[in-house]
Amino acid sequence: MAASTLPKPGSKYGPCKQTCKHLDCAETRTRAESHCLYCRKPVGYDVRIYQHGDYTVHARCHEDAAERNATLF
Repeated sequence: MAASTLPKPGSKYGPCKQTCKHLDCAETRTRAESHCLYCRKPVGYDVRIYQHGDYTVHARCHEDAAERNATLF
C-alpha cells in the first residue's frame, strides 16, 4: 500500500480555495475533515495518509500500529 497526501485548498492539485460544488473538491475536503481511526484527530492536508476503502488514516499512525502488530486493516 502506497501512502498519499491530500493537497490543501488553493494548491495546484488541491480543491478550490473557496467552497464550491465540484465533486472532487467535496471528496477531498470530506477526507481531510475525517478522523484518523488510530488517533481520532482530523486527517488534514499535506500529511502522508493511507486510504483503505472509506477509511483514511495517518500513515505514521498506521506504521506505528504495524510495528506493534495492531493494525486495523
